[in-house]
Amino acid sequence: MALDFSWQGANGCVTLFPNPEIRLRNIPPDAKRVLLVLMQGTREMGGQELPMPSNGVVPSGSIRTFGPCKPDTYQWTALAKSANGAVLAEAHRARFYPTDELAPERQSPVGVTGSR
Repeated sequence: MALDFSWQGANGCVTLFPNPEIRLRNIPPDAKRVLLVLMQGTREMGGQELPMPSNGVVPSGSIRTFGPCKPDTYQWTALAKSANGAVLAEAHRARFYPTDELAPERQSPVGVTGSR
């Protein structure tokens, strides 16, 4: 599975930050839910589990997290889950805020080890 997003148009430094549009590709066919988590280094900024969108696009503002504020690397992680909650796939994308440059990916923040 692959994940992409952009910080363009994102207004950080807010407590209830609306997520940017998140695009998922190569989603396992049995995936029914997606858990999205935002991290700043090892600090979890929040996340939420949603129904898996049929087109792979999680619209902007679908969930709220703590917002990015200081210039740093922030990473979104997506876990695709089956109807019974089993993790089927995992994807990460890290970008520098606010410049939107790609950054190296970091280890999974939600207790799932290894790429799927």
